[in-house]
Amino acid sequence: MQSTAIRLSELNFGVIINTSSGGCDSGSEAELLNALEGAGVTKCKTWCGPADQMERAFAEAAAQQLEALIVLGGDGTIRTAAGACSRRGTYLLPLPGGTMNMLPRALYGDVSWEKALRNTLADPVTTVLSGGRVEDNQFFVAAIVGVPALWAETREFIREGDLVDAIKTGAVAFQGMFATKIQYSISSESKGEAEVVAVICPLISEQMSESEQALEAAVINLENAAELIRFATTAAVGRWREGGNISLSKTTQVTVQSSTDIPIFLDGERVKLGKKAEISFVPKAVNVIVSAERIS
Repeated sequence: MQSTAIRLSELNFGVIINTSSGGCDSGSEAELLNALEGAGVTKCKTWCGPADQMERAFAEAAAQQLEALIVLGGDGTIRTAAGACSRRGTYLLPLPGGTMNMLPRALYGDVSWEKALRNTLADPVTTVLSGGRVEDNQFFVAAIVGVPALWAETREFIREGDLVDAIKTGAVAFQGMFATKIQYSISSESKGEAEVVAVICPLISEQMSESEQALEAAVINLENAAELIRFATTAAVGRWREGGNISLSKTTQVTVQSSTDIPIFLDGERVKLGKKAEISFVPKAVNVIVSAERIS
């Protein structure tokens, strides 16, 4: 990815902290602000509170003349922030404060929010991410359509590697989940049906160079619950090719539909889209602040 050096001390910052996300608390605000002050950032407005205060926080932040936004929270809070920054041309620095942490993990590695912030403040650059769009919803890592969205209640066990409890707690979800297929059309050239369609952004694609302007569509057929769990654990960190019957293609447009409401995760967050959805490529989705080391 191409990058540009940036002087953070010259920017008007906003900070939004979701204390309900599980990875931070009210004490995180002082720690985060101390780190910013150490990097010369003094022009900063903050909003810190539980999930039921986030809508108000984003509304108030939108009314400010912010040039950069730091968000510490889970996948849903971060995706909301990324969408807002995309619309307003604001720089985004998303910190991992939830369970999956898909966008922060892709940008900063599998590290704590404190280390991700410290590394970025030490040598900050900006880069432009491409992404995808489903109706009014943007995503920047991946859209997973199909059966993985049906085991949301088991993902804590999966994340911790406890596959026995994952199967037990997900028994109801597993029953019959392979009976419903996802019909797909990729750029009107490839059509068919599968248990899973994963639409992957260039940020984590193993096959696409930064010069390519497209999404990677992975059509995945899974035969049983064990294969589903294996796919789920590897998909969360971008290793899409480990296991399963997978067909890959590059595209700017994917259509998915089903006889029932489509289960879909956008950057780790479940969204409701009905029985049909159009997924399209967005070439310049959001400007993010990262460490120069992560770009090189």
